[in-house]
Amino acid sequence: MGFWLFIIISLGSIPLAGAMARERNRSSRVWLLVAVAVGPLAPLLLLILGDAKRPAAVN
Repeated sequence: MGFWLFIIISLGSIPLAGAMARERNRSSRVWLLVAVAVGPLAPLLLLILGDAKRPAAVN
């Protein structure tokens, strides 16, 4: 049961990281890939990093 819960949370963190990146003026494409690699740690990293100092390039 725990394994499947981890998989569901990891998959749910991918669109969450993309939305959080757009709100913080960061590249959503890069953060989607980060979320695929590290799972639920990506949204936590975005919370720690906060807003970008300069806007990301338009994808």
